[in-house]
Order: sequence, then structure tokens, then C-alpha cells
Amino acid sequence: MALNHAGMIPNLRPPAKGRSQRARELDFVSSSQMVPLPEYKPMFDVHLQHLWVNPRIKKTMQTAGFLDGGGKPVDVDAHRRKLYVIEQELSQADATERHRAMDKEIKRQGQLTMAKRRDAKVSHLHQVSSLRDSRRARREAASLGSRSAGSLPAIAGSPQSGDRMAATFG
Repeated sequence: MALNHAGMIPNLRPPAKGRSQRARELDFVSSSQMVPLPEYKPMFDVHLQHLWVNPRIKKTMQTAGFLDGGGKPVDVDAHRRKLYVIEQELSQADATERHRAMDKEIKRQGQLTMAKRRDAKVSHLHQVSSLRDSRRARREAASLGSRSAGSLPAIAGSPQSGDRMAATFG
């Protein structure tokens, strides 16, 4: 204990001024020892038991895990390690479930993308096929419509072209 220059504990009253009072103060001896205060557990206080019977409070306390299924208080400090392990397992299960849902969503998106690619490929093949068919039909129509050789360019060395050349130059 820190004492100041007058032999007093700071922030306490000064020693008694009367001789008899001072003698009584100096003769005062306490045999008490420093001991820790007992730990107060409100869940097990008999004077608070009426709170745990209230249905609204009982439901809240059971939801929070302070009361067991029978309505009896649970010592949370004694079960802290078990609760921590359970909490970790629940968070791990939640993470696993989230990953599973994300994987399922990614797989669904991949299947959707592949279906769209397949549809686009089929559509493209149909367009190419219809374009080929229309060009082929135009070529056939053009070849069926004029069978004369007059629309074709002259081929060098053919007998008709030689006769014309001879008539022209000769």
C-alpha cells in the first residue's frame, strides 16, 4: 500500500485529531487476508430462477444456448470448448455447403454455355447449308435457262474461232 509523507493512504480521511480516537485507530488490527471473490454465476442464482421460468425469456435463453431442453441452466464456461468445436464444425459445414452450391452453379452455367454454343453451331450449319442450296439452285437455274454456246467466251484453237479469224483477215 502506498503511503504519503503523513503516513496516510491517499484519498482517505486524515487521522483522528483526538487522542483517544487516534489510539483506537492505531490499535485496530484486522486478521483478514486477501482472497479472490467467488465467481458469480447468475444462471445458477436461486433468486433469479423466476426469470428462467418466463416463457419469453426462456425461449430467448434456449435459443442462445444458456438453457438446455428441460429449461435447466447450462454452465457456458464449463462447455466453452465443446461449444467452440461445435461452432467450428458448423462454420466448416456452412463453408462446404457454400462451395457445393457455387460448384453446382458453375456447372449449371457451363452446361448452359455449352447448350448455347451447340445451338449457335447448329444455326450456323443451317445457314451455311441454306446458302449453299440457294447458290446451287441459282447455278442450276442459270445453266438450264441458256444452253447456247454464244454466251460463253471463245476458246482459242476451236474450229469456229479459226473460221472467223480467216474470214476477218483473209
